[in-house]
Amino acid sequence: MDIMKILLVALAACICVVLVSQHRPEFSLLLQLCAVGAIALLTADALSEVFVRTKELVADTKINSEYINLLLKALAIALCGRVVCDICSDTGNRAVATCADMACRLSIMLLSLPMLKALVQLATELIEG
Repeated sequence: MDIMKILLVALAACICVVLVSQHRPEFSLLLQLCAVGAIALLTADALSEVFVRTKELVADTKINSEYINLLLKALAIALCGRVVCDICSDTGNRAVATCADMACRLSIMLLSLPMLKALVQLATELIEG
C-alpha cells in the first residue's frame, strides 16, 4: 500500500471539494463520495493482505476462527461507519450521523455477544474449577 499516494489523493480531494463547494455546492458531496471510493480501491490490496495474514495467524494458533471473523466484521463496521458518519456530519446532517454511529455501535455489540457468552462460560468453568 502506497500511503503517500493515498494521502495525496485525499489532500487533492479536499482541495477540490473546497473549490467546488464555493461555486457548485451540490457537487461537493458527489466529489467526496468519489474520493472515498478511490481511496477504498487504493487500500483494497492492503485489506486483502490483512485477511490473508489473519488466516495464517488462525491456522498457526488454536484461536477459534469464528472469533477472528467477528473481530474483522466489527472492524469493517467501525471503519465504514466512521466514513459515513463523517460524510453526514460534513453535509450538515449531524442527527443522521449520530443515528448511523449508534446503529454501528449496536451492530458491533450484537456481533460481540457470542464472544462475550464464550468468555463468561470460560470464566465460570475456571471459577468452578
